[in-house]
Amino acid sequence: MKGKDNMNIEKVKELEELEKRVKLLEKHGFEDSLTLLEILSNITFFGNLKMEKCKYARDGQCGRFFLKLDAAKKIPIVTKCRINGCNDELDHCHLELSNVSCAFCPEKT
Repeated sequence: MKGKDNMNIEKVKELEELEKRVKLLEKHGFEDSLTLLEILSNITFFGNLKMEKCKYARDGQCGRFFLKLDAAKKIPIVTKCRINGCNDELDHCHLELSNVSCAFCPEKT
């Protein structure tokens, strides 16, 4: 019986160790989620500030970047120009504005 009892004790210890590891993973997952949420909140906040001050932000698009029409098929956030008074050639695209795209824009405001 002692052999069987030792196996049961070992199984219980293994389960306890596994439970500790799962809890640790869950804790890290929660902390990682909070970190990601904080990063996205900062991007949204500062991107919005940047967009509000930007002279290129017009009609929901970025007038700084002019792209050919075929870019719309390759870059998901690019659409055909709808900026009133845009002086570039006919049939071109611009980046769609978002807090995220503005946050990573290289333009200094």
